[in-house]
Amino acid sequence: MDDEDLRTKRVVETFLEQLGNKDPEKIASCFAENIDWYIFESPKFPWTGRRTKRSDVAVVFKTLFSYFVENKDKFLLDSFIIDGNEAAIFAQLGRRFKNSDKDFLMYIAIHFKVENGKISKFYLYEQTPILEKAYE
Repeated sequence: MDDEDLRTKRVVETFLEQLGNKDPEKIASCFAENIDWYIFESPKFPWTGRRTKRSDVAVVFKTLFSYFVENKDKFLLDSFIIDGNEAAIFAQLGRRFKNSDKDFLMYIAIHFKVENGKISKFYLYEQTPILEKAYE
């Protein structure tokens, strides 16, 4: 692993750590001012869709966290791939919705690009139909 790989790995690991801590402001601090962000869109979930500014990130995660029961998260990292300033993780994610009290478990993939020590690209691929069914 070269220096660039190590820098990218540290940034992504910091993001994952802050995500686990559920601190939207610290999560947002991992991102560049201008971002290329996409989460597959669903009309049921306001955190999905495109974003272009770091200022959007904290709002997205505050909203996302508000939908789920505290301490009912599951996260299992299956793979972490790094190639220079790009990284991808493949994982299993589970949560429980507050409104339905239903649990879900789904596979996810996240594609990151890191520039100047900050995440500039974040594409989350999730199984949105699983979320929508658990939400109802």
